[in-house]
Amino acid sequence: MIQVCQGCSGTLYAVATKDGAASLPTWKVDHDHTPPACPLRPLLPLEGTAAHIQELPHAEHVLTHPA
Repeated sequence: MIQVCQGCSGTLYAVATKDGAASLPTWKVDHDHTPPACPLRPLLPLEGTAAHIQELPHAEHVLTHPA
């Protein structure tokens, strides 16, 4: 799934890792190449444990909505 930054329309990468004992994956979302003019740079990277990428803190401000 490709994610796009709402601030600069740049491509974001998303990595989810799951510890065998953990019930939810741990996410990290950031720009592939951080544009210097992205107004959302202070919010990135998005990191945390969540069932879905859209549940991360600040995801509603950074990620475009799924089609």
